[in-house]
Amino acid sequence: MVLFMPRDAASVPVSRQVLDSCLETLGVTLDTRTDIALALGEACANVVQHAGPGVEYEVLATAKEGRCVIEVVSTVNRDEAPVPAGASLPSPSSEPVPATAEHGRGLKIIDAVTDNLQLTGDDRDGTTLRFEKALSWVPGAAGEHLFSAQS
Repeated sequence: MVLFMPRDAASVPVSRQVLDSCLETLGVTLDTRTDIALALGEACANVVQHAGPGVEYEVLATAKEGRCVIEVVSTVNRDEAPVPAGASLPSPSSEPVPATAEHGRGLKIIDAVTDNLQLTGDDRDGTTLRFEKALSWVPGAAGEHLFSAQS
């Protein structure tokens, strides 16, 4: 699944709901879908809040080999003004976030509920936030049958 979303806060729940509906149709368990929705919401919110100028961002989700791989890509629109220094997504810090902080938890949340969090790119070419999640299936799920047929 690929979505091209406007860099607007209203796009965050839409991205989350579209992917959740796809995963539900495949028969992914509620617990797994909840983790993915939380991580995707945080990733999209980071792009909307922290990315430099641009009209849209991309959400790419692939399900294969028992995993859902999600990439949230913040690309630079070359027609816009240059990206200001430090405008890319912040790197996860090993420092604890203060309990009263209103920001700084997004990447830590994604890392806690998913597997293989990666942050690549730079201020000039955009940033890609990538994470994976092992898929758990409800009994008799169509997705489990479809993906076992790929092997």
